[in-house]
Amino acid sequence: MIDKRITRLFMGAAVALMSAAAARADDAPQGQGGQLEEVVITATRTETNLQKTAVAVTALSGEALRDHNVSSLLDVSNFVPSLSIGGRSGTSTAYGAVAIRGIGVDSFGSSAAVGIYVDDVYLPSGAGNLLGLFDVGRVEVLRGPQGTLFGRNTIAGAIQYVTNPADKSFGGYLDATGGSNGRADVQGAVNVPLADTLSIRLAAASTARDGYVSDLTSHTDRGADRTQEGRIKVRWTPTDRLTVDLKGEAVQERTNGRPVIIDQVNPNAQFAGLAFLFGEHTPLTDSLLSPGHYSSVGFNAPDAFRSQYTEQQAVVSYALTDKITLKSITASSLSKSSLQQDFDNTPLSILGGELTRNIKLFSQEVQLSQHDASSRLNWTLGAYYYDSQEVQAQAIGLGFAPYFVPNGNVYTDIKSSSVYGQAVFKLTDLLSVTGGLRYSSEENSSSLEGGEVVNKTFKDTSPLVGIDYKLSDDVMFYAKASKGFRAGGITPSAALPGGGLAFSPETAWTYELGARAEFLDRRFRINPTFFYTDWKNIQFNVLIPTPTTVVAATNNAGDAHIKGFELEAQFAATERLLLTGSMSLMDGQYKRVAPLTRAEFPYGFLATFPNPDTGDVMPGSTVILPNITLNSPLQRAPKSKFTGGARYSYPLDGGAKLVASIDYAWTAKQNSAVTIADAVVLPAYGVLNGRLQYDAANGKWSLAAFGTNLTDEYYLVGGVDFAKGYTAGTRELDVARPREMGVELRLRF
Repeated sequence: MIDKRITRLFMGAAVALMSAAAARADDAPQGQGGQLEEVVITATRTETNLQKTAVAVTALSGEALRDHNVSSLLDVSNFVPSLSIGGRSGTSTAYGAVAIRGIGVDSFGSSAAVGIYVDDVYLPSGAGNLLGLFDVGRVEVLRGPQGTLFGRNTIAGAIQYVTNPADKSFGGYLDATGGSNGRADVQGAVNVPLADTLSIRLAAASTARDGYVSDLTSHTDRGADRTQEGRIKVRWTPTDRLTVDLKGEAVQERTNGRPVIIDQVNPNAQFAGLAFLFGEHTPLTDSLLSPGHYSSVGFNAPDAFRSQYTEQQAVVSYALTDKITLKSITASSLSKSSLQQDFDNTPLSILGGELTRNIKLFSQEVQLSQHDASSRLNWTLGAYYYDSQEVQAQAIGLGFAPYFVPNGNVYTDIKSSSVYGQAVFKLTDLLSVTGGLRYSSEENSSSLEGGEVVNKTFKDTSPLVGIDYKLSDDVMFYAKASKGFRAGGITPSAALPGGGLAFSPETAWTYELGARAEFLDRRFRINPTFFYTDWKNIQFNVLIPTPTTVVAATNNAGDAHIKGFELEAQFAATERLLLTGSMSLMDGQYKRVAPLTRAEFPYGFLATFPNPDTGDVMPGSTVILPNITLNSPLQRAPKSKFTGGARYSYPLDGGAKLVASIDYAWTAKQNSAVTIADAVVLPAYGVLNGRLQYDAANGKWSLAAFGTNLTDEYYLVGGVDFAKGYTAGTRELDVARPREMGVELRLRF
């Protein structure tokens, strides 16, 4: 009740301020509004103006992220066309599922389709990949294959997370945020010049939120999250030509369980009857369904997530000439995570599990580039080496959860080497052509503990061609075609024939036609993009039943075509009023379905089910279902998305100002998973956020009140359906956070 009153008060203030903004906008003569700010990006691995760059990219500055009340990468998806971020099936948001233009299906065995880069370094693990926005300068989302400029080839696109560098000025900030559901965040940074050529930046953050889905068994609110992180950056510039950047970073995250509910059960599911073998006398019935949107009957097995991530990085840049630069990026990291899951999501002892992963990564990238506005030819050449060593320890509780039994360790070593290059040649001052090429060789070595090592090597050559034409200083058209590649691999398992299952590489050709345009004296900016993708050998997770368990293996689903349209726009209606909007339309369809996408599994060890051939009722009958058909929707490929927002700065006496912003984001329905057997259709939803901020006249401090999901929309960010017959027999829904309110105080020095 209190939250509703606060929401109405907040909305009333925001509407009043926006009304004043609209009145002033109507009174303002045409052309008196201020120009839009230039957006600088590093999508081409050098600083360029977004409007002059032939790349489909969305860039959000640190200030824009605060205006949108974005606290993690999960929130970023609301403001980027063709981007979908949610929870990976069965893991909630402990493992983020990220897709761009419909590409990025869940697959534990293969590399990420959407690469996440932190300060030019690839983030190796899906665990904890929905990063909090901590001392961040900007986030860039690049759509389409990125192989000819990025070290780690990513087939769907890349998310660049750029943190603030050390510089030569003394200063810093301290943020404190408090709000609904026990939100208590503190973060800060200080930048100190130690000498004329040496600077250091120290940053730290602690964030905490209480849970929001009540577990009625343990009397716990699931979904609580605690994160601590620290970062040190050092910049040394001994000469005008040499820059050395060093970074050390550590992140620790823990949660108290997945915020999930169940809305369907199937007592005839594969393992539902096993509980009776171990003394469980409560059947799997509708009495165990969740009683509300934010409450569940609860877990009896451990359910929690822990992760630790440390990284060391060195970037050395040397200007060989006034035009040519040599750059080295060296990084090593260690990721440790543990995910405990009560798969049946009930107090029954049906199915539980634990997965721990330790990933040790070393990468080395070297770039030689020429970027000079006066030259007709600019180019980048690069070489990249990547070595990822992973140990997975799995445990399963089948019919006797919460007691997990070790199921063997899996060892995986991925070594990837590649060379790449891209060049832009100006045929005239208005017309340019772009060409790029990448060669990749990736070796995957996998084994079970004490078993034979299986080696697979995958090689690929990926080109890029493009052309762009400047109709004027403010209007550019471009067209390009590029190939993306994702290497194949192996799923080792003692339960599978031959001790494992290999899967093939995945490729995607993407064709783009776009424009970057500004009008009205650069007050109105509009960036449309059309794309078409031919996607082959789609990698996905398939559940393979065995006499004693079900193995999650990576395999190839088939081929698909995806076409779509994206649009981003900004309008500076006056010097004080900024209007923003974006949209995406997408249509994806399978063109070929692989034979393995048919699922065959028993319906319950103790259950009975009609035999599909004879109609007889038999214990543990085998049922054969199509797992994917040509009409199946692609995973995380909503047919439409749109956003709209406004930001108004209202001047006060003495130089202070009041800033109001409001945003609405709508996403159409989408599938949570690839296969018919376990996909949940996530309904369409809309999210309304708002912010009201006071900036002091001296710029030394600001105070903001904000609200997220102001209409208290109930929506889902993921889910998995085991109620169709697989494994545990329940349909899990990953619930997003309800309406939350908060205040933020920022001190600058």
